[in-house]
Amino acid sequence: MLENQSALAVVPKAKAIAARRLTKEDYAELERKRSVLEVTAALQSHPYFADSLKGLSSMNLHRAQIEEALRKDIFYKYESLMHYTFDKKGSFGTYFLMRCEITELLAKIRLLSMGFRHHYIVQLPGFLASKTSFSLLKLAKAETIEECVPVVAGTPYAKVLAAVMPPKGKLPDYLLCEHAFWNYYYVTVVRQIERSVPGRIKADTKRLFLQQAEIYNLDLLYRAKAFYNEQLPPAKLRELLLNVTYILPQKKLYELAGARDLKEFLRLYNDSRARKVYGERTDELDKPSDIEADRALYHSAERLLHFSCTPQTVLAATLCLADIQRSNIINIIEGVRYGLPAAQINTFLKY
Repeated sequence: MLENQSALAVVPKAKAIAARRLTKEDYAELERKRSVLEVTAALQSHPYFADSLKGLSSMNLHRAQIEEALRKDIFYKYESLMHYTFDKKGSFGTYFLMRCEITELLAKIRLLSMGFRHHYIVQLPGFLASKTSFSLLKLAKAETIEECVPVVAGTPYAKVLAAVMPPKGKLPDYLLCEHAFWNYYYVTVVRQIERSVPGRIKADTKRLFLQQAEIYNLDLLYRAKAFYNEQLPPAKLRELLLNVTYILPQKKLYELAGARDLKEFLRLYNDSRARKVYGERTDELDKPSDIEADRALYHSAERLLHFSCTPQTVLAATLCLADIQRSNIINIIEGVRYGLPAAQINTFLKY
């Protein structure tokens, strides 16, 4: 339930923020820029980023700096909306911080799984340091997965981490860890929606999260069949699927996991209901497999933002659109950096 009536104030404020995001015309202008500096300058002059990007220097600018500034922008915009509602521990709105925390934990675990013990400190997001339920600095100092255990002690992540600990002295299995943490996230958020969102609105709010989880599963299966078919047999793949479903029932996901190769996976997928929702998938491995699926997610979020007047739904849609916008900007920056024509860059955008 809403904490108080002031929660309703979040709806017009969130919609006002979303209304200022980049348009198709803005994207077209960015795609035509000739350098990363030109892209950054154009973003700095845009009303949506007027405050968040103004501090970036045009000298020696790196993609990582832009990416962190965009993450910070999303965080502070969302945090400003959280002041109106969902301020109690365990409320629906806290899922956003949970997602940020899991992202950082997995970033650290990924580095440890590759044998890089000290690299996380370089990418530690300073703007999050005072917000998380565990110390990011202590996480950075951990040199093994075992040393991460006391860092998250007393948080819900302790139990998740304990379940995926490798034998002593061994590197962590990153895919197993990624599954465990994102499965915890989606299961927790869906349960929170079930408890806190009333009536028919519940289905709308859940939809975005269920779609995100389903896209995660489909992308995992596609990449496994395309690039790691020998290393990830069906039994292993089934263990890595998130335990939430939307369009496709678990039985169908298991069938996709059991496909002999990419060709059979594509036949099974393109004959399923998922194709109508997320678009056709092909064997063109030089193109991202999730473009059409994320475009479907974008349009779902746009519809919810436009038609809903429920704070929980509007917040979820606003965050989803902001994430997709950040991904689009990063794709534009990479395309411009490598001198791709505007038309080709546009094929990687999700809107």
